Amino acid sequence: MKAVLLNLILALGILSISFADGRLDKVTEPYDAIIVPGYPFRPNGKMNPMYKVRLYWAYHLYKEGKTKNIIVSGSAVHTPYVEAEVYALYLIELGIDPDHIIIEDRAEHSLENVFYSMEIAKEHGFKKVAVVSDKAQTFMIKYLAKRFDHEISADFIPAKWRFIITHYWNKFDLDIDYEKAYQPGFVHISMKKTETQRKLGTSGHLWKPSDEVRWSYGTTLVSRN
Repeated sequence: MKAVLLNLILALGILSISFADGRLDKVTEPYDAIIVPGYPFRPNGKMNPMYKVRLYWAYHLYKEGKTKNIIVSGSAVHTPYVEAEVYALYLIELGIDPDHIIIEDRAEHSLENVFYSMEIAKEHGFKKVAVVSDKAQTFMIKYLAKRFDHEISADFIPAKWRFIITHYWNKFDLDIDYEKAYQPGFVHISMKKTETQRKLGTSGHLWKPSDEVRWSYGTTLVSRN
């Protein structure tokens, strides 16, 4: 794992030189959907900075007409809150139509966020899809996909930190009912999978095509007690 991390750090230096920084100027037609990979949620009364970066960027793309839908992805991995559902609650609070928020709640690793979400996109007939996250995770997903021979048929639009801080960072005072995303009977990933299994998950080698693709919409959270 240390070797993988070292190679990742080296790759970041190379990718940071050549990787397009958003390139929204080249998005002439809206994406059918963007995929926003999850991040662990720990309620402390404040919105996690990583949440701000990923969700405010997704919000911006949606409001600017760059995407028609938002697929949020992530199960309850490190905390008893389903990451995709917490994302959806924030996006609904931001005013995004719940019907345009698609929830993927099975992924436990970054590559799985993309794989499961791409299955959902295919089921919806979406042709144009992009992965939207912070730059570090964007680079990590691209690096791992290349290293472990996974093909990802989606664009990548990493968040612009300075733009988000300038335009959105302190603009919203969001208050969500995060208990709607609570998962009873939660088991931490370290208790479900061995270290070897988690490494395989990181590499994408635990994932396999779903027998039945499943998803829900933001509307299910609106009506949930």
